[in-house]
Amino acid sequence: MMNVLMLHGNGGGRTRFLPFLEALQDKQAVPFRVHLPELPGFDGRTLPESADGWVPFIDALQRTVAPLWKEPWIVYGHGIGGSLLLEWAARGWVLPDSADWQPQKVLLHGIIGASLEHRFFPKLMKPLLIRKTMQALIAWPPMRPVWEKRLFLQPESIPETVRKQFFKDYALCAAFPVFFDLITPAWYREVQQKLQYEAFNFIWGSRERVVASKYLSLWKNDFPNATFDVIEDWDHFPMLEDPGGFYEKLTAYILHEQA
Repeated sequence: MMNVLMLHGNGGGRTRFLPFLEALQDKQAVPFRVHLPELPGFDGRTLPESADGWVPFIDALQRTVAPLWKEPWIVYGHGIGGSLLLEWAARGWVLPDSADWQPQKVLLHGIIGASLEHRFFPKLMKPLLIRKTMQALIAWPPMRPVWEKRLFLQPESIPETVRKQFFKDYALCAAFPVFFDLITPAWYREVQQKLQYEAFNFIWGSRERVVASKYLSLWKNDFPNATFDVIEDWDHFPMLEDPGGFYEKLTAYILHEQA
C-alpha cells in the first residue's frame, strides 16, 4: 500500500489537514495511508535545541518513515513543510542505519525558497522581536477578522471550529520564529545547487498570495526537470477552503503514481 507523508506550513498543525482526513473517512476503500509527522515545536510540543536547527525536524520525519521504509512513499509539503522536504532531499533522504530510501514522488505546494530575495515579508521578519510580535498578532483573537481576509479567499467556507483552531495553532507554535533563521537565501542557494535536476512536482494556486504565482518563473529556472501544476482559483490554503478539490487533486497524484 502507498504511504503518504503530509507536512503543514509554519505556525500550523494537524488542523490544516482535518478536512482532508475527514474526506478520507467518508471513503469506503482508500488505497493509501496518510502519515502526519509530529514535528517538534508545533501543536504545543516542545522544541529541543540543536546545533543544527534542522535536525529535530528531520528526526521526526525519519521516525515516521523508518518503520515502513521498504514500502512505497509519496511526500507532500505545504509552505515551509515543502522547504523541510528540500532540506531532507539535499541530505539524500537519509534514514537511521543508512537505509537506502527515497520517495516515489515529491509534491511541493506553495513552498518557500526561490522568492526569498524578492519578497518583503522575509526581510521584515529578520529581527526576532518582529517575528514574535507577528506571531502574537496572528494568534490574537481580536485580529482574526483581519487575518481571515488576508489569508483566505472565502473564510466563511471554513468551519468556525477549524478557523478558530487555525489561529490558535500559531500561539502553540514554538517553532514559528526558528524557520526564519533556517530558510534563508543562502540556504536556498545551497539546496538548489544539490537538487536542481530533480524531477519534483510543484503545485501552485493561480490566486496564491502568500507566495504569489508570479514567482514561479524563478522556480522553473532553478528546477528545469520539475513539473509545475497551477490550480485555477486556489489560494494558499485550498486544503481548508476547497477540501473537496484538494482531496481530488492529491488523490489523483497518488493514484497516478500507483498506476
